Amino acid sequence: MNAVIYTKLILILFSSNFLYINNATLWNYQLKFTCERFYKKGELKIDCSHKNLTHIPDLPSDTVYLYLQHNIIIQIPNNTFEHMTNLKVLDLSFNRLTSMNDQTFNGLGNLKNLKLNNNKLTEMPNKTFQYNACLTDLDLSFNELCRINLQTFIGLQNLQNLHLNDNKLQYNISRFPTGSFKPLESLTRLSNQNNNFSPKMFNSIIFPDKTISDLTMLEILELDVSTGFSDKAVLGNGFSYLKHLYSLNACNCQTFILESDTFKYTPNLTQVYFNHCSPRVYSEKHEEFSKLMKLKVLQLNGWLSYTPDLDEDELLALISGLSNTTIRILKMHYLFNSFYSVSLSSILNNISVELNKTLIQELHFTNNLNVHFNELDMPVKVPPSLRTLNISDNSFEALKLNIKQVTSLILEDNRLGNYLANNSLLIQDSKLECIRLSNNSIYKLHTTIFIEQKYLRVIELRFNILTDSNFDMSSLVNLHILDLKNNKIKYLSDQSRMELDKVFKNNGNTKIDLSNNPLQCSCFTLPFLNWMRLSRKHFINYTQFRCTFENGSFSKPNSFEEVLLNLQRDCTNHWYLIISVSFSVLAFIAVLSAAVIYRHRWKLRYLFYTAKLKYTSHKNIEENLNEYVYDAFISYSENDCKFVIEECIKHLEENRNMKLCIHQRDFIPGEEITQNIISAIQNSRKTICIISRSFLESYYCMFEFNMARMESVHSRNGKNVLFLVFYEKLLPEELPLVLYELIQKQSYIEYPNDEHRNVIFWDKIKDAIHA
Repeated sequence: MNAVIYTKLILILFSSNFLYINNATLWNYQLKFTCERFYKKGELKIDCSHKNLTHIPDLPSDTVYLYLQHNIIIQIPNNTFEHMTNLKVLDLSFNRLTSMNDQTFNGLGNLKNLKLNNNKLTEMPNKTFQYNACLTDLDLSFNELCRINLQTFIGLQNLQNLHLNDNKLQYNISRFPTGSFKPLESLTRLSNQNNNFSPKMFNSIIFPDKTISDLTMLEILELDVSTGFSDKAVLGNGFSYLKHLYSLNACNCQTFILESDTFKYTPNLTQVYFNHCSPRVYSEKHEEFSKLMKLKVLQLNGWLSYTPDLDEDELLALISGLSNTTIRILKMHYLFNSFYSVSLSSILNNISVELNKTLIQELHFTNNLNVHFNELDMPVKVPPSLRTLNISDNSFEALKLNIKQVTSLILEDNRLGNYLANNSLLIQDSKLECIRLSNNSIYKLHTTIFIEQKYLRVIELRFNILTDSNFDMSSLVNLHILDLKNNKIKYLSDQSRMELDKVFKNNGNTKIDLSNNPLQCSCFTLPFLNWMRLSRKHFINYTQFRCTFENGSFSKPNSFEEVLLNLQRDCTNHWYLIISVSFSVLAFIAVLSAAVIYRHRWKLRYLFYTAKLKYTSHKNIEENLNEYVYDAFISYSENDCKFVIEECIKHLEENRNMKLCIHQRDFIPGEEITQNIISAIQNSRKTICIISRSFLESYYCMFEFNMARMESVHSRNGKNVLFLVFYEKLLPEELPLVLYELIQKQSYIEYPNDEHRNVIFWDKIKDAIHA
């Protein structure tokens, strides 16, 4: 019994230690394994790139995608991958691999894509890929390969794409032995450029015919070619076996003379690209392309600087060989860059004449720094069949076009900013559907630039310095995309928003891209931001827009909607505060103004009536303090009329020879009463106010009193013109404050109402009048 228990304890301890050891091993493995691993559609992907690995780590056998690029791996031990039967993609590019052998890729029976580019491989031994029957893509570019062995490609019967470019594989039988391509039964693309740099210019560069003739399924071929001064054809008899070849990319053509039989053995070519070439034509018949009955695309891509450019006559001779061909696309890049300048109007108009016999649909004339266009030049014309015109990256500062049938116009990377601010492109009533004006230093577009462009669907204006989109959009009924990315737009003006609203009304699917613009988020731009929020379905990446605040900071990514809501709340409170303060200030100003006006009401009224009298008086009386029409103007209430007529006139006019102004007698009929009063005061030496309770209650009596008081202050240099006669006894509290203050400062007289004292009373009045 004890023995059984003892045995069980030993087993438990052993199993515990075993689990501990395995867990420790797994933990150490996880610490060392720094690669990223993830599944996509059930397939394991492992990314070990940029890890400074010197060797390939232990990897799970179910790995399907393995990325080991950008490390420092020098060698791969034999049979490293023998357990990785599921691997489909292996990327070993940008390492320091120097050699391979026939066991390097053992086990990779399902591998489809192998990248070995940018290493230091000098040779690929025989049967290196014998275990990789499923391989379809092999990249050996940018190594130091000097030759291909006769059996290098054994086992690659399913390979479709092979990249051998940028090595040291010169074109001869020793480097490419006859039969070395024979295993490549399914190859459709061969890239073998930049392998033939010769110290001697004008040498012929011709790929061995017998070697390439085995690639019977080849469709795309990229080669270095040059005729030199040899009579040997660069596309010799061996190319006649390439029945499926439709694309030829000829590169590094230091000397390439096109003859009428150049394409004799490649009649099925539909695409011909001359890259870094200046092909020459010397025949007079111009039949260089006559064998290419299926030609669709021709590209002429010249050297950047160090070989002679084509001149205009040579280019036209070359283009004339395209007459009556089936060409659809013509691309011309870097043809005029180094020696002399040519006119765009001249060269494109001449090219158009040559292409009128074709059905050309696309014309690309780009990257030509020495091509100019003057505003006085004739408009550029194009063949009537042309649908796409690309004249990008030519540094044009002006441009006139006559392209009514063109649907796509590409003008990127020029200098048309100043021109387009003041001119249209003269393409009204065209069929234009797409225009690209990126990177032209455009700060403003002429208002009518897109007038009558009813077919226009795409307007691309990215990478300019626009601050608004204020141009006429009324004709853009089919606009689909307005691309304003990477400009200087802080907000769109009211006019721009009105124009865009018209577009939205015509086409509910219109999209605008304002990405990477410094959109300003402030209370000032809130109307624009609210408009954007209401029209959000029209803005591409609306939720990813970022705000620039007034302090120069930026909003967080993907927070645009939240920022707008917060800004709306803050600005609403802000506006309430501004409105409240504004009303308070206005109310204070109004009260203060009212107080000032009330305080100086009589002065203001006096000045008003005086000015009015001055400009309306029929007598045009000039003030003269030494000559007055009347000795005194008598101001009285109608209730005191009997006293004025019976006493004042009798004692002052009849007995004392004075002339009085009495309103019942002397006021001019038909004149305004206020005008009569002011005239009476100004034409009288003194104003005598007959003070009584009726006087104080009379509006016009108090008006006469105050006007006379203002006359003293403002027209008589402070000399008193008022004389008060108290016809009734009044208590101080019955007197208005202004009248009471005047009594305190100036003399007055009370009517005595007895015969003896009356004589003295009237004498004192006479003396006061003449004082």
